Amino acid sequence: MMNAPAVGTDFSLRFFDVLIGVDPARRQGKTGQQEQAQQRTLLAVEAAARKARMADAKAKEQFGEFAQAHLHDQVADLLAERLTSLEDVKASLFDLTPDFYALLDLLSAKAVTLNQLDPAIKKVPWLVEDLLKLINQPKYRGRTASGGLIKDVKTGLRFLGLETLQLIIPLYGMKRCMPHSTEPFHGLKNVLWEYSLATANAARTLAELYREHPYTAFCSGLFHTLGHVAVVRSYLRTYQQVKRDELLKAREARDIKLIDALDVLEPEADFLSEQLTEHAAVLSADLTSRWGLQRLPLCQTLDQLAEGVGYSGASPMARVVQQAQTFVQWQQLKKRQRLEPAEMQSMLKAVGMTKDALQLLVQTNLLKLDVEG
Repeated sequence: MMNAPAVGTDFSLRFFDVLIGVDPARRQGKTGQQEQAQQRTLLAVEAAARKARMADAKAKEQFGEFAQAHLHDQVADLLAERLTSLEDVKASLFDLTPDFYALLDLLSAKAVTLNQLDPAIKKVPWLVEDLLKLINQPKYRGRTASGGLIKDVKTGLRFLGLETLQLIIPLYGMKRCMPHSTEPFHGLKNVLWEYSLATANAARTLAELYREHPYTAFCSGLFHTLGHVAVVRSYLRTYQQVKRDELLKAREARDIKLIDALDVLEPEADFLSEQLTEHAAVLSADLTSRWGLQRLPLCQTLDQLAEGVGYSGASPMARVVQQAQTFVQWQQLKKRQRLEPAEMQSMLKAVGMTKDALQLLVQTNLLKLDVEG
């Protein structure tokens, strides 16, 4: 298992802080200093009065911090066990089924036809359901003679076409794996999905520029966040489980003070960010290594990202995904003003980003699925 990069020096950790909503001051250790500075500006009389008023609240706050630290020690230990057990990690995700993985492989074949795809798709019931919902939208139903409801997925495949299917089938798979809720991290589910989609589209765009396989690049960019989803789901479930157990113990002991403290505790954003930085890439590679892919070099690409081979030591496809991943992170960090001018250049230079590639990505809407059908 890889160790977490040093706090404050790693762009990925900074990006995940932005993604989740970690207060920068918490990383920089400024929160306590700011509070002390504010207290020093108070008049002595006002400070004394405030101290008296806040005595109970401060004690309550300190007890809550103690309860959170004790709770989170248990969470960290249990989460470490779960994230090193691939079976536990797999259980935290939607089961896409081996037939879906075989379909991903089939889509990468050079001479695949819609007639070959039809029986393969029908082996994945949840995918048939999703495709029929899409095919029965007015855009496609209007192309039938009757305009009626399409019940056989084979009829609709010819409306979509192979290139569209190579995009939406992987997307439907990844969408199924996304967490239903990421509370208390409001919006994390959506931004994690947008990060997945943007990286996939960026990788596909760059692959076309560099004459690499667009479908492979798209899948690699998309599923490189599979481990991120697993970490998020595992952490939130582990936290709630440990908190529930501790609350049960406190109620049995009739410890009202501890019950009140535990009731208001929530998962920690900075801890989750660190777990993503440390474990996500490795888990993405490990999970896809179990898919049994024969044609699609997905695991090989994600494995290089997890190993941190760097841009110069990576394969052409891994370089494409590194550039895509870095650009999306760079764009968000720049937007949130979390990069110094010198860092903006060094971040892109580290992955060999050319002016042509950068201009192309800047001009591309990475959150739009460019499909025809």
